[in-house]
Amino acid sequence: MKKTILFVYNPQKQNALDVVKSLSLKLKNTFKEKIDVRLISSEKLTKKNCVGDLILTFGGDGTILKVGPYAIEKEIPVAGINLGGLGYLAEFKPKDIFYIIKNFLDEKINFQRRTVLEIIYKNKAHYAINDCVIKPLSSKVCNIEVFIENQKITDVIGDGIIVATPTGSTAYSLASGGSIVEPDAEVILITPISPHTLSIRPIIISSNKKIKLKIPIFKSNKNLLLSLDGQRNFIIKPQEEVFIFSSERKLFFAPHPSKNFFKILTQKLYWGKR
Repeated sequence: MKKTILFVYNPQKQNALDVVKSLSLKLKNTFKEKIDVRLISSEKLTKKNCVGDLILTFGGDGTILKVGPYAIEKEIPVAGINLGGLGYLAEFKPKDIFYIIKNFLDEKINFQRRTVLEIIYKNKAHYAINDCVIKPLSSKVCNIEVFIENQKITDVIGDGIIVATPTGSTAYSLASGGSIVEPDAEVILITPISPHTLSIRPIIISSNKKIKLKIPIFKSNKNLLLSLDGQRNFIIKPQEEVFIFSSERKLFFAPHPSKNFFKILTQKLYWGKR
């Protein structure tokens, strides 16, 4: 039976469409009746048309984050082809695509099961691969009440708060002073953004804990931004609550065979280099 390979490309990347068309043609000629390749722009991707046995993203990490919620919900494995700069999650290059497809068809790819955040806001569930962020729309500080297992822990007064997965530990959380965590660790990171007190520090908790973020009535809490992976944004107002926990669902992620977490850390972020 044919396997459907969904190419999701970022149209804002130069020559992205030409690259995916060329690769699609070569793959069809190489694997003939074994695969069916579909192309779709990341800007036109929906839950309905995100269908396939394997998703290959062409762009950068943002393209993977765009695909993420649909891939998670439908349990479709994902591999990222980097057409951009940093490419921390997008580990492969276009030339690697034949390796990916061959090993996928031969069932030789050991997909990583990455921890995913499930966020409940206004009784609707959302997924995040990297993080859930609440911060002001203006330059004013905000106040966010933090609860863990229904116990109030603290009020974070500052530029906002980040709740991140281990995958997201090297993204916004890291830039805000959070710890670096291996992707397969079963934890959740809570990182305040520029807190207005030295006593508020980042914290790492077990992934079986549930978090609640509540927006109290506060002078500059009128319009805050709730952002999921930097892709889906909502305006959150005083008295509203966000519930965050480690989802039972996972992101099935294809790692590069010759790379590991620490190698990427040193190559991409220059960790430990002098």
